[in-house]
Amino acid sequence: MIKKKALRLRKQIDNFLFDHYIIKTILHYFSGFMVAAFCAVIFAFGFSCFTTPANPDGFILATGGVSGISQIISLAIEMVIGRHIENNIVQSIGYSVLNIPLLVFSFFKISKRFTIFTLVNVILSSVFISVFSSTGIAQHVAQFEFIPGDASTAPLNSTIVRVLFASICTGISSAIAYASGISCGGIDIVAYYFGARKSTAVGRYGVIINAFIVITYGILKAVDGNSFAYGIYSVFFSIIYLMVVGLIIDTINLRNKKIEMQIITSKEHMPEIIIANFPHSATVIKGRGAYSGTEKTMFFMVVSSSEVKKVVDVAKKIDEHVFITATPLKQVYGNFFIKPLE
Repeated sequence: MIKKKALRLRKQIDNFLFDHYIIKTILHYFSGFMVAAFCAVIFAFGFSCFTTPANPDGFILATGGVSGISQIISLAIEMVIGRHIENNIVQSIGYSVLNIPLLVFSFFKISKRFTIFTLVNVILSSVFISVFSSTGIAQHVAQFEFIPGDASTAPLNSTIVRVLFASICTGISSAIAYASGISCGGIDIVAYYFGARKSTAVGRYGVIINAFIVITYGILKAVDGNSFAYGIYSVFFSIIYLMVVGLIIDTINLRNKKIEMQIITSKEHMPEIIIANFPHSATVIKGRGAYSGTEKTMFFMVVSSSEVKKVVDVAKKIDEHVFITATPLKQVYGNFFIKPLE
């Protein structure tokens, strides 16, 4: 009963927005802005509180991507001037500047809306990184004690916990952005482009690109008055960070994941109805039920992960006794339509 009311309300809202295009456009862009801001807060919190420690002598996690490149630039500048730069100023500025050519690439190669809200995310990320660092929030988080007065219960200072929290924040922010048709900027733009071109998961591309950045950062840390072992230590934990980020992105972002659906029904007209509701074709095979001996129509089609539930709902409306199997696919070769970004 509640589900029917919810569906009825949603249909009424959809009909209202269909008749009021201006309101629909405003809400569409407002939702994009809110997603970009939300993802920026998550990323900035993870970067300020867990990636860079509260003290300059602590372990600094190399994040990869544009933020990782900005870390390399900041480290190089510190090596030249011989002192630590407070409050992530260089990282904040570098993160914005380095994103400019990638945003231009995104504007021409991906989509305008994707670029606009990616730019919003990049700007807000820089702002929030400065806010978290300058207001002392990052220091308070790093020094948090679960039992006041007992420093041994402050695991947020430990390297492995910092790596996991930082990767979770980055992975969730990137995955939510991808799922909403935008990105968190930087290497995410390149990974999204190649993922769309190859019609495959985007997390692996980010891991490959970022590995080179992380290794470079580890080498510089080893040269900057640290031992070779420290550089290896930095690279080791940074790779864990990148692997967790890639895993989270590929788990949450379903846009490029594909499912093969096998549908068996006694309704001969079902394939025509299904392909009329979804932008995919199907292969039809005639068969016979082994137990009942009745004629069956069996057809195969490949859909995006986000379309599986809709296909099942449509099929059950046509035939309540329909038999459906869904099998994850690693890759599809040939023409497969994915709705382009606006």
